[in-house]
Amino acid sequence: MYIAAPSPFGACATDPKGAPCVDALANIQNPFYLGDQPGGTQVSGWLDAWTPAPSAYAVKARSSGDVAAAVNFARDNNLRLVVKGAGHSYQGTSNAPDSLLIWMRAMDKVTLHDAFTPQGCEGKIAPSPAVTAEAGAVWIDLYHAVTSEAGRYVQGGGCADVGVAGLIQSGGFGSFSKGFGTAAAGLLEAEIVTADGVARIANACANPDLFWAIKGGGGGSWGVVTRLTLRTHDLPAFFGGAWGAIKAQSDDAFRGLITRFLAFYADNLFNPHWGEQIALGPDNTLKLFMVCQGLENAQAGAVWLPFFDWVKASPQDFSLSGSHGAGAESGGPFCSKLMRPSLVQKRSRVHTLIAKRSLAAPLRVGFQRSGLSP
Repeated sequence: MYIAAPSPFGACATDPKGAPCVDALANIQNPFYLGDQPGGTQVSGWLDAWTPAPSAYAVKARSSGDVAAAVNFARDNNLRLVVKGAGHSYQGTSNAPDSLLIWMRAMDKVTLHDAFTPQGCEGKIAPSPAVTAEAGAVWIDLYHAVTSEAGRYVQGGGCADVGVAGLIQSGGFGSFSKGFGTAAAGLLEAEIVTADGVARIANACANPDLFWAIKGGGGGSWGVVTRLTLRTHDLPAFFGGAWGAIKAQSDDAFRGLITRFLAFYADNLFNPHWGEQIALGPDNTLKLFMVCQGLENAQAGAVWLPFFDWVKASPQDFSLSGSHGAGAESGGPFCSKLMRPSLVQKRSRVHTLIAKRSLAAPLRVGFQRSGLSP
C-alpha cells in the first residue's frame, strides 16, 4: 500500500491552532504516537548534521513480498530508498527528503517457540527456546510475549518503544548485556530482502556472511530485515536495582564523589548482575538509575551499603536524597507489575505514555509498589 508520509507537525506550519497541529503537539512526547506516523521520527536530528525530513511516499509493508516489490520499484526507477521501523535512528538513516520509505510498523507479529532450529541447521545446532518478531515490533511487544506470557527472558533494550530490528542491527547493548550479551548476540535467524529484491534467510548455516554482517552493521546497511528470531533465556530469579541522588557541596567534593563511585563501580558493579546508568549534573549531583538481576533483596542492598555509608559519613560534603536505596524481588511477580495492560495495549491507542520509557523508570515504580523504596 502506497501512502503519503507527511511530517506529523507539518500542519502546524499552516494552521497552528487547528486540530491536527494541536493533536500532534499534545503527543510530541509520546514515542508510540510518533512511531505510528509514517513521517514521524523519535529524534529531532543532529546540529549541523541532519534534520528530519519526511519521504514523499511510503510503502506500508505487511509482508516480505511488499518489501521486495518496494525495493524493486526503487531500484528500477532510481529512487532514494529509506527504511523505518520505530524511527530511532540517531544518524537519520530512517528518513530522507525526496525518498520512498519502506515503513515496517504494520509488521509486528510475535511468535514464541519452545524449540527452534534455524533453517538448514538441523543436526548442527540444537533446538532452543526462541521468539520470532517481524520488523515492525518494538521491545514492549517481545517483553510482554516472552516474559509476561511465557515466563522467560529475552535480551533487548531498556527503552520499550525502540524497534527490535533496528536495535539488533546496531548491536544492541542493553541493561543486562553484561549478563546475557548484546541483543545481536541472541540472533538465531533473520529474513532479509537484499538489493536484488530477493528475500533470503540468514543464519549460521545459510548465508552466514550476511548473518554476521547484520549483527551490528547498522539498520538497512545490507538489506531490509523483515523478520528476526532471538534466543530466549530462563527468567532471572530476581530483579532489582539502586536509586537515589547525591549532591556535593563543592566542586572538590564532587570530584571526590565521582572518583569514589568509579572505584566502587569497578569493584562491585562491573559484573553480570548490574546495568543501566548514572547521571552527573551541572549542579554537582550524581543520580543513580541502576538495575540488577540475579541478586536477592538482601544481596542487592549489601552491595550498596558501603557506598551509601561513605556518603553519609561526610555530611559537610554531601547530601543524600531521602528516597534512595537498593533492593530486589522475585523476577516473575516483579515483571508482572511492570508489564501492566497500559503498556501493552494496541500502540496506536496509547496517547498518554511519556517518552524515554527506559527500564530504570518502571523498575523504580516496581520498587515503590513492592515496598523496596523508602
